[in-house]
Amino acid sequence: MGIALFLEVLLLTELLTFMLCIAAPSNGWYDYTAYTECKSEPEPALYNGGILKYGDSGDEVPFTYQTTETGVYSPAFVVYGLNQSTKYTFSCWIKLEGTYSSLITARLSTDTSGNRCIGTVSAQSGCWSFLKGGFVLDSSSQSAVIFFHNADRNALKISVAGGSLQPFSTEQWAMHQQDSIRKRRKRAVTVHVSDSRGNRLINASVTMQQISKEFPLGSAIADTILGNPSYQSWFAERFNAAVFENELKWYATEPVAGLMNYDSADQLLDFVRASRIMVRGHNIFWENQETTPSWVRNLTGDDLRNAVKNRITNLMTRYKGEFAHWDVNNEMLHYNFYEQRLGSNVSLEFFDTAQDADPLATLFMNEYNVIETCDDSFSTVDTYVARLKELKNGGAVLEGIGLEGHFSRPNIPLMRGILDKLATLNLPIWFTEIDISNSFDAHTQAQYLEEVLREAYSHPSVSGIMLWTAMHQNGCYQMCLTDWNMRNLPAGDTVDMLLQEWATNQLTGATDIHGSYSFLGFLGEYKVTVNYANRSTVAFMSLPQGAETRQLNVQV
Repeated sequence: MGIALFLEVLLLTELLTFMLCIAAPSNGWYDYTAYTECKSEPEPALYNGGILKYGDSGDEVPFTYQTTETGVYSPAFVVYGLNQSTKYTFSCWIKLEGTYSSLITARLSTDTSGNRCIGTVSAQSGCWSFLKGGFVLDSSSQSAVIFFHNADRNALKISVAGGSLQPFSTEQWAMHQQDSIRKRRKRAVTVHVSDSRGNRLINASVTMQQISKEFPLGSAIADTILGNPSYQSWFAERFNAAVFENELKWYATEPVAGLMNYDSADQLLDFVRASRIMVRGHNIFWENQETTPSWVRNLTGDDLRNAVKNRITNLMTRYKGEFAHWDVNNEMLHYNFYEQRLGSNVSLEFFDTAQDADPLATLFMNEYNVIETCDDSFSTVDTYVARLKELKNGGAVLEGIGLEGHFSRPNIPLMRGILDKLATLNLPIWFTEIDISNSFDAHTQAQYLEEVLREAYSHPSVSGIMLWTAMHQNGCYQMCLTDWNMRNLPAGDTVDMLLQEWATNQLTGATDIHGSYSFLGFLGEYKVTVNYANRSTVAFMSLPQGAETRQLNVQV
């Protein structure tokens, strides 16, 4: 929406306009609440509507309707005084009239830029669907319009309830991330020190050293790491998780029918095993025809079904118990090579066969442009939720949600809103392929990477993070952490900074009058060294997630 159309909307469509106070609430607290089911009645507005207030009365804004150029008969909000430095979360409930269902996009148009997507919802008639998203402005805006767009462009009426626009300062957002990390990624510990008779030992020296981290944070690797000890050392010193970039994909393991080649995958597995690194399996099938082995593309009917069965049996039998996860059928929202040829239920068959072949592996659906943007109509959050529910309702043992995370400029409030909606499924959420577009310079990549990693790590429903930064002599897919000589690039410095920040550095202190020493540590494994007088002892402790203080008794 350009300036002329923007002004036309203001002047000619008789929108209800209102002046908004943009001050955030004093505590700056974020509400994770989200819904993915369609409700008979809408829930109350988050933050009591936030800054969507009519004047100073505190009442929710009454809605006026207008017909947009897309044929949508819907409300719109005109807001004033939005700040560049503020993060805005937007949510509302939507119900349709004139069609059974449609993809509805909430869009923001300002007086300084064109319009952008700030959230989507798959809305229906007869019930209310929840939209949650948000935005950060490129520059401050004197006036802006939030309006709604229907993807199919059919004439319909959109009803909106429970609208909320909530601002958060940069400091408030960071404060909430830190609080979430404290609750989700850390835990209180008290070490009680005594002698063999149970007497408390006061002023004993206690040293806590974290020797491993519970939260998996890793990167993709390729066969370029094999025979490269400097690369191997650099990787193993930092990461506790890995995924093979291409070496397990069907075109790599069986380039010719019946000719298996697992050499690179086997050697990579030897490396991660020797380095005590967990590893994801990526992927069993990929619905993209262009990435399907050429000989498979020519198969039909039973020949294709037999080839598919042999693929999954050979792969899963060979590596049973080796891979913590498997991406079973990759990018199913965007492509449909196997489903088009073998039927819509074939993905369910893939999950069933994979579960039978390796019952201990966690099975994932993996997709792009779910978390990166809301402009891709194929992979909106509700589309992903619907497909996940469809597989689970069909009996698939689907245990994880994979978000690739190939970002351009990240929209952090939108990212959090999408995570909130995915979290309603109560499944582990993994970022499986994070990088930042190489359309940005190295320093901008590093800046955006930090924003994404902080948001992912702090969200309580995220269980792991993988970067998509496998190193090659000619570079990486989009973003490298180092050059070929293992010298950190800006993105690598960012990763090192965060790895250091999200670890418990060695702590040393003395027991108090109760013979106790307490601290707050990141989850993981610890070595505990206690010295008293001329005596010392060493103990080891696991620190898993939990709300109560972890107690450890050590005798010296």
